[in-house]
Amino acid sequence: MALHIQMSEEAEKEYKRVKVRGMLSSFGAAAGLSLAFALTLTFTVIYFATDPPAEFLAYVPPAEDAPPRNQPTTPKLSSKAATPSSTVAPSVIVSTGAAPVAMAQLDIDMDDSADDGLSLEVGIGLDTGLGDDLGDAGGGMGSSQPAGSALEGTLYDLKQSKGGAPTKVAPGGKVDKNELYGTVAGYLKTWSQSALGRFYKSPAKLYASNFFVPMANASLAPDAFQCAQKVKPAAWLVVYRGKVKSPVTGTIRFVGLGDDYIGVRFGGKVVLEGGYRLPSAYVKGDLSKVHISTGDHAKYKARIKSGEDKAHRDYEFVQYPGIPTWNAEIGGLTVGSKVNVKEGVSYPIEIAITEEGGKFGYVLMWENVTGNPVVKNGKVSGDKKFYLFRTNFSEPNREDLKTLIGKHSGGGEMQWPEFDSDSPIWVAVP
Repeated sequence: MALHIQMSEEAEKEYKRVKVRGMLSSFGAAAGLSLAFALTLTFTVIYFATDPPAEFLAYVPPAEDAPPRNQPTTPKLSSKAATPSSTVAPSVIVSTGAAPVAMAQLDIDMDDSADDGLSLEVGIGLDTGLGDDLGDAGGGMGSSQPAGSALEGTLYDLKQSKGGAPTKVAPGGKVDKNELYGTVAGYLKTWSQSALGRFYKSPAKLYASNFFVPMANASLAPDAFQCAQKVKPAAWLVVYRGKVKSPVTGTIRFVGLGDDYIGVRFGGKVVLEGGYRLPSAYVKGDLSKVHISTGDHAKYKARIKSGEDKAHRDYEFVQYPGIPTWNAEIGGLTVGSKVNVKEGVSYPIEIAITEEGGKFGYVLMWENVTGNPVVKNGKVSGDKKFYLFRTNFSEPNREDLKTLIGKHSGGGEMQWPEFDSDSPIWVAVP
């Protein structure tokens, strides 16, 4: 049996009044707490959390931290068919004050037809772009630190094996020229690193951005490659390797010479060989065609003219200001084969330099045959100058080179072929 208890009417009314009073009390307490919290937070922010007024302090850097005053001349890095002087390069500007810095406008040709598989690396601010990140180091025989844009060089001592044993090039300590030029000729047939694998190789690498060392001593190279204690200053070979982007579209020619030899392979083809010796013409046991300086130079040119020397049939030799010794002894600068290039396209390049001992030097420049020809009818036209071959903003400094060469004097007058200070840059591809 269920028991039902029913609340009286008075009790039910009293219950409802108590319930309403409780709800009102709860709402009142919550509102009071919220107001108290808001007032506390406002007081804290106003009196304790207000930041003091900002103060600006001018910082004056010490002299040693200031940016360098001697900025390299900004070259023109892109070219059109008219002349390389119409090219445009980003200005390199350093400000030591607080004034705004104005940057020159940079126009980039977005023509996809010249891509040839190249991405838009020819831009500013990219790791291989045309900006001040290219650097300006790498003169002389190169820098020990990788520059923003440079070719990597290695020295090979042909007198000793990689284990240090004497080779046939210098079995008793004296250089055998037949063995020396036979060895170099063997390398120049393929330009393969494996052909030099049996010889001592400098542990240090150098990163060169221009190739301009006028009249030093052969000791300069081993010293620069940090192996002077191991490598005597004779019968060495230095090879620089890498890829570069052409700054122009059209036909170019590499120009230069080496004491004793400089060779350039570009795009897989040998396009320049110049100097006092011509190792690629070596015939076993016969040095007559290797020696091309002084009186033998006329015979060399005669072989080219007659067609006997087919490898160099389109070479020219020009007398050039600033190199009296080289003009007299090796006919001036050697102008190599014509090469067609396309702006922005990458090409592999290798530069080989060798010295049998004694005086030493080399220079590498180039001519834009299409846009700004320097040679006409076998002579330099007026006061025109060849471009310096360089991969960044660097250019030879006469005083710096005098100091460097002074430590490795080769005797005789320092040769200084003038170059166009507006030389475009062949950006090196990492």
